[in-house]
Amino acid sequence: MLTVNMSSAKKRILLLVTQADWGGVQSFLVRFASQLQSEGHTVLLAAGGEGELWQEARKYGIPCHQFRHVVREISPLEELRGIKEIARLIADFKPDAIHLNSSKIGVLGSIAARGSNARVVYRIGGWSFLDPQPEWKRWIYRTAEKCTARYKDTIITVHPGDEALARQLHFRPRSDIRTVPNGLDVLAFCSQLGTRTLSRNILGLPEHAFVFGTVANAYATKGLLDYLDVAKKILEADHGTMCVILGDGPQFEELKKKRDDLGLTDRILLPGHLNNATRLYSAFDAFVLPSKKEGMPWTLLEAMAASLPCIATDVGACRWVLTQGDHGDAGIIVPPNDNAALVTAMTHIKNDRDQRDRFSRSGHLMSEDRFSWDVTYRGNRDALL
Repeated sequence: MLTVNMSSAKKRILLLVTQADWGGVQSFLVRFASQLQSEGHTVLLAAGGEGELWQEARKYGIPCHQFRHVVREISPLEELRGIKEIARLIADFKPDAIHLNSSKIGVLGSIAARGSNARVVYRIGGWSFLDPQPEWKRWIYRTAEKCTARYKDTIITVHPGDEALARQLHFRPRSDIRTVPNGLDVLAFCSQLGTRTLSRNILGLPEHAFVFGTVANAYATKGLLDYLDVAKKILEADHGTMCVILGDGPQFEELKKKRDDLGLTDRILLPGHLNNATRLYSAFDAFVLPSKKEGMPWTLLEAMAASLPCIATDVGACRWVLTQGDHGDAGIIVPPNDNAALVTAMTHIKNDRDQRDRFSRSGHLMSEDRFSWDVTYRGNRDALL
């Protein structure tokens, strides 16, 4: 009798995410889908809305489907339409496995998949019920996550804190909850970094300025509006310092207006969305992530791989990422919503060259040892197969 190793059998895999606007999840999915295809699996990537995801997927020959009724905002009528739309796609594509990414699609997609025989894997980058928002909204998100956990075979969290919280709240998928951290192909990432001079020329930065860089879209959870108040104190204390924030998002116009109202138009650069943003970390002297909520931020891993000393708020996986390795700390952790602590940390980083060098070395080594793309890929693939 012939025995088939199901882990090596070729599968039909449906990858779902709520929105196509570009971010860490979308970048992960393009790479994940491409590598699954290279192993011979049949892949379909689906999302709602417009965004760079479609262009990037086409570069790698990844088939795509655009939803009409899967939207970011809460709308009961659109949720019902979205579930039906996802269910139709599942019926047409007939996947062996479904990989859900982000909170909204995690809920809608797992409900839509109930009538199928597909294995359902839910990868959550950060629990939405931890977002800074009214308690009634948190309750809705928490309840939705708990009620739909039973429709998922495996829940993948990206750091141990989120796994522990899921267990504490009694989320019970059919199989298991496991942690698979985000990871980078550090060699490939570093090979595409521009030189310091080239990156600064692209951004219009003076060669000798000290530059704090941030890569984040302007969502409320990223804390960028409050960060401008911190930046103002830093920049007023030293006229040789500048800040750069790469990204756009729903608060981008408000961010520009506040920057201009603070009189810092020439000192805080807001280039918006740039397709080559990941090549520009070389323009920075230090990296700052002032978030109010995170899962496990890809940008923090990228900054570490680029050998940048990092400052991040103590949310999500940030402390675990920066301080729990074998090579020493890769940066400074500060409390969220504490402008004074962030000012102190940024001042210390700027003034202590030896400390910056230690953080830089530790961060790069940790990005290679702890957060490799191979671990991320195999962890997610094996959960599907």
